[in-house]
Amino acid sequence: MKRILNLEGAINLRELGGYPTKDGTTIKYNKLLRSGDISNLTNKSLKYLKNYGLKYVVDFRSTSEQRTWADTTSNFYKIYSDPVYPLRGNGQKLVNLVKHDEYSYLGAIYQSVVLDAHGQQAYRFLFNLMLDNDQDKQSLLFHCAAGKDRTGIGALLILKALNVDYETITKDYLLTNLMYEDTKTIEKTLNDKNGNQSINKMNMTKGDFQSITSIFSAIDHYYGDFENYLNTAMGIDKDKLAKLKAIYTE
Repeated sequence: MKRILNLEGAINLRELGGYPTKDGTTIKYNKLLRSGDISNLTNKSLKYLKNYGLKYVVDFRSTSEQRTWADTTSNFYKIYSDPVYPLRGNGQKLVNLVKHDEYSYLGAIYQSVVLDAHGQQAYRFLFNLMLDNDQDKQSLLFHCAAGKDRTGIGALLILKALNVDYETITKDYLLTNLMYEDTKTIEKTLNDKNGNQSINKMNMTKGDFQSITSIFSAIDHYYGDFENYLNTAMGIDKDKLAKLKAIYTE
């Protein structure tokens, strides 16, 4: 199976299936897709996604982005608006209290997202929808604009929850950099001159190893460990976590 799905009208669309877990299982194919913008999907791409079993689409972009680049609609999947930004909780304040080394530009932002009450609410919605995606031959796609930051955090949380090892999580996150070796692609298709300039800057900034490290450092600092974060912030207790693993791994 291909990791990178080069479908016309999609940006940075990738399969999450096939990754091994530390439990000795593997993430199932045809269950989870991560992506950037999907506002220009062609009929050929839609046919592929229908055969893939796509049923749920979670859009992490702001309402402004969703208006400017509306997702391609279809009768075989439902689109769920789930904006990560603007953050409305105390995430940024909590980041300032974390004792850490100097993290990258993206790293500090990622920390604020995973600690912010609104950011947590957005990813909690994703996890709850994942629990509904329990039928065979049905899949879920989550995306933002570049498929790097908001989507990258979502993928990281999912892979960590499914007990994928740190090295694999890192490789999946950094794979986006290969997709955007030519930053003109992002500049041409994603930057909204009248939109949120912070989001534009994030889209143009390459991911780095420290970005991922910063997330786990912030979570460990405030929650002790990732399992407690899942339970407290995501509402995923041991029973729900077992169900997630049953749905998405084999």
